[in-house]
Amino acid sequence: MKRKNEITISEAIRYFIKENGMEQRVLDSMVLDAWQDQMGDFMKQYTDALYVKNRILFVRINSPAIKNELSYGKSKILQHINNYMEEEYLTEIKFI
Repeated sequence: MKRKNEITISEAIRYFIKENGMEQRVLDSMVLDAWQDQMGDFMKQYTDALYVKNRILFVRINSPAIKNELSYGKSKILQHINNYMEEEYLTEIKFI
């Protein structure tokens, strides 16, 4: 049975992140992890850089053919990443 002043570790971590203004950085990091997990090892060789700015994922792809193919499935990739994060965090993906 929990006492009134006890909280779980996950609650304490969430509280710490929120109180220190780190929510944005944690979510951005989760997006980068989601990209790696959802796109797999195959895409690692074609991905030069990843970063998130203003809830937009920027992905630098070193192959024009792969970049073109990914642009057709942009909305599906966005949906998979947001589902992985269990919230509608990303608004767009840009391939550069």
